[in-house]
Amino acid sequence: MAMESGDRNLELVARGATIGRAVDVAEVCRRRNGIIAQGLPEEVTIGEINCESEVIPSEDGRDRTVSVLKIQLDGHGDLPEKEEE
Repeated sequence: MAMESGDRNLELVARGATIGRAVDVAEVCRRRNGIIAQGLPEEVTIGEINCESEVIPSEDGRDRTVSVLKIQLDGHGDLPEKEEE
């Protein structure tokens, strides 16, 4: 994960049907739930949220408009120490 490699800010980008999953991932990170919390900084906050539309060509040649959601996650503090196996 990006935060494990030293970055403290990252952006989740989701289009169409995956928007709900991106919101769930952002909430899991913010609440530091589950196994994913082992690689996150002490605090993760949700920053800016942008909702846009994109026009992409479909397979049949027509243009299709899809929603795009961008969620900024900001990590604060140190990463937890890794446990030795």
